[in-house]
Amino acid sequence: MAPVAEGPAPVPAPEATVPPEPEARPVSQAPEPAEPEQAPEPPVAGTTVRAARPARSASEVTLDREVLKSAPRTGAVDLLRLVPGLVVSQHGGEGKAHQLFLRGFDALHGQDVELNVGGLPVNEVSHVHALGYADLNFLIPEVVRELRVTEGSYRASQGDFAVAGTVRVELGLEEPGVLLAGTVGQYGQRRVVVAVRPGENEETFAAVELGEGRGFGPRRGFGKASLLAQAATELETDAGAVRVRALAGSYTTRFDTPGVVREDDVLAGRQDFYAAPLGRQGGSAVRHQLLLGMELPRNEGHRTVLEVFGVVTDLRLRNNFTGFRVDARGDGLEQTHDARTLGVRLEHRRRFSVWGREVAGEFGLGARRDGAEQTQRRYRESDGTFFAEEVDASFVQTDVWGYAEAQVPLGRWRLLLGGRADALGVNVFDALAFRDPRYYDGRGYSRSAFGVHTGAKAGVELSLTERWRLFASYGDGFRSPQARSLAEGERTPFVSVRGAELGARREGERLALQVSLFGSQVEDDFFFDHTVGTTVFTGETLRAGATVALQARPWEGVTAALSATGAHARVTATDTLLPYFAPLVARADVGWERALPLWGAAGEVFAGTGLTLMGPRPLPFDEYSRTVFLADVQVGVRRGVLGLRLEAKNLLDARWRDGEFVYGSRMDPSAPASLVPSRHFTAGTPRTASLTLEVHL
Repeated sequence: MAPVAEGPAPVPAPEATVPPEPEARPVSQAPEPAEPEQAPEPPVAGTTVRAARPARSASEVTLDREVLKSAPRTGAVDLLRLVPGLVVSQHGGEGKAHQLFLRGFDALHGQDVELNVGGLPVNEVSHVHALGYADLNFLIPEVVRELRVTEGSYRASQGDFAVAGTVRVELGLEEPGVLLAGTVGQYGQRRVVVAVRPGENEETFAAVELGEGRGFGPRRGFGKASLLAQAATELETDAGAVRVRALAGSYTTRFDTPGVVREDDVLAGRQDFYAAPLGRQGGSAVRHQLLLGMELPRNEGHRTVLEVFGVVTDLRLRNNFTGFRVDARGDGLEQTHDARTLGVRLEHRRRFSVWGREVAGEFGLGARRDGAEQTQRRYRESDGTFFAEEVDASFVQTDVWGYAEAQVPLGRWRLLLGGRADALGVNVFDALAFRDPRYYDGRGYSRSAFGVHTGAKAGVELSLTERWRLFASYGDGFRSPQARSLAEGERTPFVSVRGAELGARREGERLALQVSLFGSQVEDDFFFDHTVGTTVFTGETLRAGATVALQARPWEGVTAALSATGAHARVTATDTLLPYFAPLVARADVGWERALPLWGAAGEVFAGTGLTLMGPRPLPFDEYSRTVFLADVQVGVRRGVLGLRLEAKNLLDARWRDGEFVYGSRMDPSAPASLVPSRHFTAGTPRTASLTLEVHL
């Protein structure tokens, strides 16, 4: 493979012998809506009825709006940090996709975590910067109503890049009417949000966000604009009510990137902790997206959903991690990736009888076509002009899939059996495939490849009591390859992952608990060191760990979500640790609100905190990163239509390193060249305060 640049309630069981699920919404639910087993109450006109199927593994979790509101949520990075065990790094600036770490995987910018927003896929295949590149910066936190998380790959509906897990973001505006919000903060932060919800259905809304700031140090400025709009309603037909939904969005941003700082330069006083030693780094991104969905009239508990979607993205990115180590003119890379995605998805859920037992079946078919043009060029650090072209390619990648899953009740036991197949076809045209003038005639080279990946899903569930359940789960996940790495006629080489989990969960209104032990095996693994643009093949790798997650509502007005994950990842052949994964991650989010009379009228006050602990991560050359502890807080008040909220990120003003790396570099072109590895880091955000005024009309 060629190097790649960096880059509510659960449904009760049908048998009377199975204890019913608790009435309160549990901490964990499956990542997608499902058909209730009994007919729902007649809906309010114009609403879309959604129910959540019960969790079928110990690690499925739903984070609802109460949890999301318990601590500052100013962007996608704050939302993702709520996922148990997920580390989110924003070392590339405000407009670049986040780097993700989960369950012992360094998922880079999304290659091992499947991300989805309201049915729209976020991960981009064969991206020039990183496999599975997933940019969530278009999200507007005010219209995120919940996160549905499946850690591991134990459900048949999980597709490409669902190696460590899947996160699905569901959208909705909390209150009907108009929301006007303005934020001002340190370092030139300014943000305006206008959102409209015309009726009772929270899924029908439109929202616009405008934001900009100069950042907490040099080369950290940004500006962005985002639009998200969704409409959901019911249409009466002779066959019954047809539910329809449309989701659209547009997003654009321009941002600067500070790059990395050498540790020895900071210790010697040659550079400031928040310095940006090299200029010209940063980029721009654009995303346009549209989803149209239809749910057919329900017939005897059957549910059929058809969705079509399209996404257009453009990215221009400049990075220089090594300064002048490779070339005296500079090692900077400019990458561009212009992509178009078209897809269709059909899901059908029904109940049928097998040997006298009622089985809940889920079936899915889909196809996704991705086409992209991508380039990679080297630029001079002195004036930004190009002096070498390394990539000039285009590709078309098509994934056609089908899956089936069945849940079979056996008294207090329940079996989950499923499977999935993905057929991947790739066509590539590479204008710079041969740079040797003896062979390259300027007309490029094209090739095609095809392959099929099949995987099994299985699980066992035992209901101990009304609230306690035990689980054992198994699943095969996969990651599609980089298109440019394929040869003519090659069988598409998927990276396959086998994962297993043992766990228990307690469901309840005031207390919900999950405990799980997990492990995974990757046969032909690799990791990409995005700092130096090198793909390192490791062979078989093994990962194991444990997660504990708790949601509690001990008193009226108090919401708490706590989680801790420990993980271990090693290369089998050498018995060495994989670099960059997160061995220990703990998160605590606690929110409090209370209704109080304010100045003679009804009002409320609220406060919350989000605490994050990240243990030392292994780095190359047997080094480790530093421990990180962050504390975010918010306090606010609302009286009638007016609300005021004060937020502080990194309240303790910890001088922390968002990313830490070890490799050779030469940031000063006048210094002697050296390949001796040195520590580098990207500075994390210092204490930052902001004030938000909201008007609810």
